[in-house]
Amino acid sequence: MIMSMFMTMTMTTSTTTSTTIIIMDIPTNSRRIFYFMAVNFTFMGVQAVYGYLTDSLGLLSDSIHMFFDCVALAVGLFASVMSKWPPSERFPYGFGKIETLSGFANGVFLILISLEIMFEGFERLVEGRETKRLQELFIVSTLGLVVNLLGIFAFGSHAHHGHSHGHDHGHGHSHGHSHSHGHDHGHDSCDSHDDHTHAHSHSHDNENMHGIYLHILADTLGSASVILSTVLTYIFPWSGWDPAASLLIAYLILMTAMPLVKSSAQRLLLTIPADTEYNLRNTLSEITNQRGVASYSVPKFWVDDRAGADSGGGGKLLGVIHVAAVRGADMEEVRDRVRIYLAKHGIDLTIQMEREGDAGCWCGMGRLNQSMSSKPPPLGY
Repeated sequence: MIMSMFMTMTMTTSTTTSTTIIIMDIPTNSRRIFYFMAVNFTFMGVQAVYGYLTDSLGLLSDSIHMFFDCVALAVGLFASVMSKWPPSERFPYGFGKIETLSGFANGVFLILISLEIMFEGFERLVEGRETKRLQELFIVSTLGLVVNLLGIFAFGSHAHHGHSHGHDHGHGHSHGHSHSHGHDHGHDSCDSHDDHTHAHSHSHDNENMHGIYLHILADTLGSASVILSTVLTYIFPWSGWDPAASLLIAYLILMTAMPLVKSSAQRLLLTIPADTEYNLRNTLSEITNQRGVASYSVPKFWVDDRAGADSGGGGKLLGVIHVAAVRGADMEEVRDRVRIYLAKHGIDLTIQMEREGDAGCWCGMGRLNQSMSSKPPPLGY
């Protein structure tokens, strides 16, 4: 009996310890999202009930928006956890893009919600429906504002978002000749030497957390607008205060969501910041001046979205480039020379080599070099 009780206590302690370890292993952002999602979902039901009882468009639209907030928080929670998964053979660059995809989806959600609120607001302005039970409406709206302010404080410091603008370097323009193609390098017909390194670039802006923050900010503005419209309706009785405030908030939501959709779409399309692009142009234009280099082609660059930006594993500039060496030059020396040159400019790429005049490569760069000038044209698209 004593032994059985001891074993039960041991198993219980072990289970509790394991649960504690699992909770501690969950990233801080993920735990923050989960806790706020639980609070948000609870208060959503309260707002929906009182919005129906008071016939308030502002409160009903805010409760609907809080439902989408819960969906957005659930998607954001999944993305936050999934983005930390390690790379695999099938996904060698990890799952960092899932957070960007989540931010894009949340931005689209916000735009659709704002358009729906605008449509409903115009309809209510025409109908002139009167808002009832103003005192209860004011209390519930104030509580909603408090809940959303907690979310603002919880997520505000993690949602500073820089909107980058750049251009995609994924086009197949060659330098040193006029033809190339935008395919992967991996054919055995090329004498290739790959050098895998990474370059520091701009820090990775977390569109996932930014999208969640915008949802909470929109809710905060919605609660504030309901409070304001309730006070105005009490002092200056007019049925249009509530829909007018909703229209204003819908417009603000739309204006804040569009930059998020734009920036996350640019990242999903593998664009890079404009200043990085400018530096790359200048650096790449000097590659053919390196001793032993005949030409280069197919330069491609993208931002590393893998987890671990704080430890140097994310937010870097990754890329590949195809370099043709002149006849008689040592392939390894040319590769090392190009690698060192790029490293001096803060750019480390995967370098694939071939011999000038070699007709065996899939892109035919070496063969075409025989009839083209070695002076590279400006980087094209």
